[in-house]
Amino acid sequence: MSRAPRLQPFAPLFGLLLLAAGSYLGWAARFMVIEPQSLHTLCEAAAPPALCAVRDALIVLTFPPHYGQAGLALAVLAWFTRRRTAAGFAAAALFVGGAGLYLYDPAWSVPAVLAALLRLPRIGEEPPDPREFSA
Repeated sequence: MSRAPRLQPFAPLFGLLLLAAGSYLGWAARFMVIEPQSLHTLCEAAAPPALCAVRDALIVLTFPPHYGQAGLALAVLAWFTRRRTAAGFAAAALFVGGAGLYLYDPAWSVPAVLAALLRLPRIGEEPPDPREFSA
């Protein structure tokens, strides 16, 4: 017995919100913490404030950039799992891929975001059971 596919109407909207949240977080980290020249000058002083340790840790976490690769791995896992697990992997791929778009890793983040966006609306459409087709 096969059931008709059930589409999740709010899954793409939820995915776009997660993508926006991840992108904003990546944008804020890059353009408000990592790249400002005034913050760089402050951290190069003889007695830098404690904020500079957080900035240095963030810089270490962004090089080499692996956010896009992690997002793509999560998106691939979303394509090979079912239901809630697939939705969780796709949502995580959108968030991590969105952050990677701004954190110096767009080459891997774009395919991750696209693969997750293509999978998210199809969470209710599960692949057919191969046992149904065996003769």
